[in-house]
This record gives sequence, C-alpha cells and structure tokens, in this order.
Amino acid sequence: MEVPEQTETDVDIADKINEQNVKGRIDRLEASYDDVPVTEETFELSPEEYSEVYSATKGTGYDGNSVVFVTRDGDSLPGLSENIPEQAAHDTRDRVLMVLGRGADLWALPGDGNGGQYESLQEAAVRRVHEQTGVRCTITGVEEVFHRKYYPDSDADGSVHTLDVYFQAEYRKGSLDVDESELTGAAWFAEPPKQLTEGAEQIWQRFVDGGE
Repeated sequence: MEVPEQTETDVDIADKINEQNVKGRIDRLEASYDDVPVTEETFELSPEEYSEVYSATKGTGYDGNSVVFVTRDGDSLPGLSENIPEQAAHDTRDRVLMVLGRGADLWALPGDGNGGQYESLQEAAVRRVHEQTGVRCTITGVEEVFHRKYYPDSDADGSVHTLDVYFQAEYRKGSLDVDESELTGAAWFAEPPKQLTEGAEQIWQRFVDGGE
C-alpha cells in the first residue's frame, strides 16, 4: 500500500491541519479540566508502516479518540430481585462499566468517540457510551491523554498526529441495553475481568490502588 501521491504543498497543509486539530483538542481539554496529563510519544516508521498509519488515520480524517472509565457507586444499585440470594445485598462495592466488542476477546472501556466540528471529545464519548450500552454518564475529569506523532524514517515528508483520551465519569442513569451491532456484551464489574485491554488494565489498577 502506498501513501497517496501529493505535492509538497499538499503535504505541508495536511500536516499542519492535522497537527493543529490535535493541539486544539488538547487546548480545549486543558481549558475544561484542572488536570490534563498529556503523554507525548514519537515514532519513526518504515515507509510500509507509515503508509499503514497514514491510511488508517490521516487518510480518513482521524485525529482523536476517547473512551470512558465509568464508575458507579455500589449503594446506587437497584433493589434485589426476590430470586437473588439475600447475601448479595451486602455487596455494595463500586462498579466499573466494561464492554466486549464484536469479535473481541478482551474487555475494554466504552466510548470510542472522536467528536467533530460541532462536538467535543467529551460530548462524543458520552454519546457513544449511551449508544453502545444504554447508560448515561457525566464526565468528571481526564485520566490520561496520549498525543502520538508518527514520521517516516526516510527522506519523505509527512507526519500524522493522533490523540487518545481516557475520561473519568460517573454513572448518572440508565440500564444496560447493549447495541448488538457493535458489542457482544457489557457489564458492571466490581473487580477487573481477567482479560482486558492494556489501557483499561492500567486505569483499573489506579482505581483499585486509589480505593485502598
């Protein structure tokens, strides 16, 4: 797969727009929340690898993505069904919302929203959580932001900037109603499942450590 043929001017303009979009999103997050930890990572890729990243990201207009670590106070759970053992009433641990994508074998955080011209990353994330799971949540902060920069390790010009945002949120209302066109399942976990994505695992660990 080859990078689409472009003039030097086209490359310069596209690069600047992509980079400015990412930096603008970070600026808006920092204006909205007190603490926005940003990790910058730079990658030099072979022409083949860069071509794949280009096609998967800048080639489709992608410059940001967001997922949400949604927690629910265990005391807010609904009353028990008469078919549930009474001892379950004493389990009031906080829960975290996780999803299992179609064809996936790792539990992940819901969201997967990239926003647009009239929608912020946090608005997109909240919307996508509801679309995927039926749950309404409220963003309370930013857990982590990854600003990744990709360059070809050759004389060719070009760069791709991407943004991955992990939001913190609290449950507001709603019951699980899985969008089966996207997910195999969704559930509230009091303890992290054994198989989950690396990013979700890291945030889960901070959540567990913070609760000790």
